[in-house]
Amino acid sequence: MEKNQAATKEPSGSFESSGKEPFSARLSVLLKGRSINQAARDWGVNLSTLKNYFSRQSSTPRHEVLSKISASENVPIEWLLYGGSIESGEHAMQGAKLTSGLSESVQKIAAMLELLNQTEKDALVRTLMLKGVESVLYLLDEGNLKLLQLPQVVKDQILAVHSGDAAHVAADDKKVCASTEEKDPTEGRLVAKHKQAS
Repeated sequence: MEKNQAATKEPSGSFESSGKEPFSARLSVLLKGRSINQAARDWGVNLSTLKNYFSRQSSTPRHEVLSKISASENVPIEWLLYGGSIESGEHAMQGAKLTSGLSESVQKIAAMLELLNQTEKDALVRTLMLKGVESVLYLLDEGNLKLLQLPQVVKDQILAVHSGDAAHVAADDKKVCASTEEKDPTEGRLVAKHKQAS
């Protein structure tokens, strides 16, 4: 009876992987064309240990090995342990590499987006794209470009008239020095001073 139990006992490591593919499949994704020997050097892992993961499909790594590989390849330890599909592993790997070089504020935005489900992400992307195109179309209009280039005081007056705030318009009338189409008054004074000097 003891013989049967020993024969059915499965080898196990420090962490049991509940992923569909073995740990070695995720390691293969990380090799990226390197030899196992080169990867072992790059990751600071014993070559025989790494070869063991490839030869024994049921092998699972120790935490120390996971930490070294995770740090070297910028992938989450969770992905190394549990994986999922190889495609999702590549996605996690790319996401980890992309966010590692981003500013803190951009990483916060990325974390916020991760809270959304796929339908919400798709809706957000669609809305941002539509608003972006709408903004570009506004900027292609010559009249809108001219309005954007007006002095702030004139913009405030236009907005006040548009909103019906007549008292605000009257107060701002005193701030307006000249229309945008008039000549610069200092130009005339400079010409007059130049004539006096001659």
